Amino acid sequence: MPATADIDSGTSVQPLLSSARIGVVDSGLAQNTQLPYQFIDYRTSSLAENTDAMPPILKEFVCGLTTPRILPGNSTSANRYLPTVLLYDDTGLDYFDRITYLPEYYLTACEIEILRTHIEAIVAEIPNSTDVIELGCGSLRKTELLLDALNRERTGVTYYAIDVMPQPLHESMAKLASRFSNISFCALCGTYDEVLPRLRKSARPKTVLWLGSSIGNLHSPEVVEFLTKISQNVMTANDAILIGMDKQKPTDVIMHAYHDSLGITAKFELNILPHINQLVADYVAQQSGSNSNDAANDLFDMKNFRYVGVYDEKIGRHDSFLEACEDVVVRWPCSIAARVKDICGSDEEVIIKRGERLYVESAYKYSDSAAEVLAQAAGLTFSAKWIASHDYYMLNMFRKPQAAMTHVPQPLPVSFNKWSVSTERSSRLSNNSLTIKASEQFPTIPSIDEWQNIWKVWDLLTLQIITHDKLLMRPIDLRHPFIFYLGHIPAFADIHMAAAETAPLSEPAIFAQWFERGIDPNMEDTSICHTHSEVPDKWPPVEEITVYRDNVRRRIAAWIDSYSVLKGKVPADAARHVWMAFEHEAMHIETLLYIVLQMDPGDIRSPINCTFEPNRFAQPARCWISYAGCPAVVLGLSSDNEAALGTATLPPGHVFGWDNESPSTNIAVKPFKIQTQPITNGEYFTFLKAVQSGNTELKGSIYDLVPRSWIVLEHDQHSTSAENTTLLATDYGVRTVVGTPSIFSTEAALWPVIVSQVQAVAYANWKGKRLPTESEWTHAARTYHLAYTLSITASESTYSSTVPVDMYLDELLSAQNTTASVHTCQPYDLFVPSDANVGFAHWHPVPVPALQPNSITDANGLPDATFIGNTWEWTSTQFYPFDGFQPSVMYPGYSADFFDPPETCDSNSAHYVIKGGTFATHPRIALRQTFRNWYQRGYPYMLASFRLCEDTV
Repeated sequence: MPATADIDSGTSVQPLLSSARIGVVDSGLAQNTQLPYQFIDYRTSSLAENTDAMPPILKEFVCGLTTPRILPGNSTSANRYLPTVLLYDDTGLDYFDRITYLPEYYLTACEIEILRTHIEAIVAEIPNSTDVIELGCGSLRKTELLLDALNRERTGVTYYAIDVMPQPLHESMAKLASRFSNISFCALCGTYDEVLPRLRKSARPKTVLWLGSSIGNLHSPEVVEFLTKISQNVMTANDAILIGMDKQKPTDVIMHAYHDSLGITAKFELNILPHINQLVADYVAQQSGSNSNDAANDLFDMKNFRYVGVYDEKIGRHDSFLEACEDVVVRWPCSIAARVKDICGSDEEVIIKRGERLYVESAYKYSDSAAEVLAQAAGLTFSAKWIASHDYYMLNMFRKPQAAMTHVPQPLPVSFNKWSVSTERSSRLSNNSLTIKASEQFPTIPSIDEWQNIWKVWDLLTLQIITHDKLLMRPIDLRHPFIFYLGHIPAFADIHMAAAETAPLSEPAIFAQWFERGIDPNMEDTSICHTHSEVPDKWPPVEEITVYRDNVRRRIAAWIDSYSVLKGKVPADAARHVWMAFEHEAMHIETLLYIVLQMDPGDIRSPINCTFEPNRFAQPARCWISYAGCPAVVLGLSSDNEAALGTATLPPGHVFGWDNESPSTNIAVKPFKIQTQPITNGEYFTFLKAVQSGNTELKGSIYDLVPRSWIVLEHDQHSTSAENTTLLATDYGVRTVVGTPSIFSTEAALWPVIVSQVQAVAYANWKGKRLPTESEWTHAARTYHLAYTLSITASESTYSSTVPVDMYLDELLSAQNTTASVHTCQPYDLFVPSDANVGFAHWHPVPVPALQPNSITDANGLPDATFIGNTWEWTSTQFYPFDGFQPSVMYPGYSADFFDPPETCDSNSAHYVIKGGTFATHPRIALRQTFRNWYQRGYPYMLASFRLCEDTV
């Protein structure tokens, strides 16, 4: 029987399975109580139990044969279809097993290679006392490799196999149970729809296996819906799901895999027809009686169809069809005709013309970035990846996070391509960009779901990552202790909610006085600081603060509920107060995070299991892209005027911004070149070595140039003994809440380096380059995203590295009857790729894409660049107000307290603009290209990197 106890703790836990009926209708094995495994039959569609209604699978067949549908990404043709699941009867399973041994069918061999090569690393991700749940176990050839390792290396493992056919399931489980005595086994017989609702969350850790390439048989909305159900109903935080994904590759390799020389794939696909015939015959016999001649005629004759496979290179999808070799007439048996009519509105015969193709199944092939896009769309965290030697196939591990703020793009990306959403939007540019703006940007006021997501992240930071006994710590002298921020967020929100409602503050009202505003003193003279809240003699107990926090949250939720009832028809000033409370909390999540990162790593409680890949790639030559410049790059918001809106009704689709974003201004930009990616940890360490060896004109201490985002590692342990010396340490780790990966031996070598602006400028001077201005960075990012999006579908236009990106964009838009400025001045950048590392898609930066093999350019030659996500980026623009700036009446000191006189530009305390967004930035902020962040240029803790820029003639 499956284990239902937490072996590590010895405490009883809730079992994975809810109530089930035991036994299987068509196998006497279920009556054998001496089986070395449990067998549970969840099939609810057996004919014996559904004497009246048509089984769901036959209903789907009737719908598919009478209702054509358009495949995602293909708007030109519609096909009638046959349910894919009907491929897998006993005969179909036998055919498919034979396919997996064919030399042309590379997928199984690649997956077995990965499991054999990386089994140690994979098992390391699976703890003791785990429930391993396999979706569609099949013949278990591949699973045996994993179970063998778990049998040797782990204790307390229970293996659950889900499959629809009972006899093969019995045979496989009997074989496994006899081999692996340290594992408990349970067979769950039924479709996913029948089995998965019967599973439930338990305290035992879980690892779900979705091996092979089954994910590729589903379209992206179906994949996300399926994984979301598993995540919500079965998985708890940190549980894992291991998914096999077939990669994009040369067309001939794929076509050979699905058109083998022995024709077994064709037999497999055609076998769906006799399976349908049998199901219909069984149902007809049940309805009309065994003596009726009504059941004698098959619906289909296999000889009238042939198998056809088509591969779409742009989408990355192989589609399988059955093509009629002659006109085919499908006549419904009389005894079920009435039920057919109930389903599709007609019981007339169905005519399939010669040459018509019935859609059977798809097999998506995925890009390198697909796993990241999938994770964000399904609310998971992409945790680890293992790739076959020929780069044909990958096993990806995802985990369920405790909290995240990721934004699911709509429509969902076809084949989880990071650019497909942008491409779909770009197809509508010539119609009306404002239509895109109104329908697809973020709603003016965050939904209650958005609020709850940031609350989950905030609570995770303040009550788990920072343990209760550390709340009085102050890792950065220039900031308050942690406990201040615990009260600051609800106090700030309550002040603005009270203003929005013209109502009193929540009690205790003194909290608003103590927690309203924090400190950000001058780095060079800490006695210089903006106005801030008085610090109490003693901080209130944590319990009182959390009660206060919960009361304020209820206040916010009630306002959001009223806002929904009123359909957004509220005063603009009230709405702005609520919006301010939201973005303020989102920004302070980052503030708190970078303070946490300065703690002793041993004092941080990790929020999720995390695996850092080894550093397999060298730092390559840098890639640059050029721009011709622009006479009027638009910075800021043109449509948000706090004073003008006042108490008027909130305009539909309005975009709020902070006071420094308004009014918009036009900046002339001269020709320039900019790097496609930020500088990495590995590259920055090369710079430090040059400084230490004297191969640079820079003067000063190495210590001043070593990033505070690094920590010295000695023999894989943290050390402070070498931190204040003039010599570089032999190894550094990057500070994260999930570990301190080495900048030499792990992927962290390829992460953007997190430094102060002073350190960034020192590197740029060493290279003889400079940092981009705010207007250059904005022009580069907005123009690039739109140009890359359009280049994907521009078959007649190829980018050349000698052509500036903005001129290339003009060429692409010339056929669209529109200009770049119409789209690049919109508040939100709707063309950011879907894999951007924002909103805690990860709890750390990820390697910059251009440093990965095979990812330098796409088919049209435009280099792969990243502007949004991972880290903010320093600019060379001092933080200043745009002409006509008016301080916010609601928060007058938000920006005005930090504008510095121009003559202070070289001071470490001068504030400079940073752009982009980090892995911790809320997507609302990261994608609003008008947002301006800023920090003192000498401040070493902010999650900011940089890229190089230079003038061109």
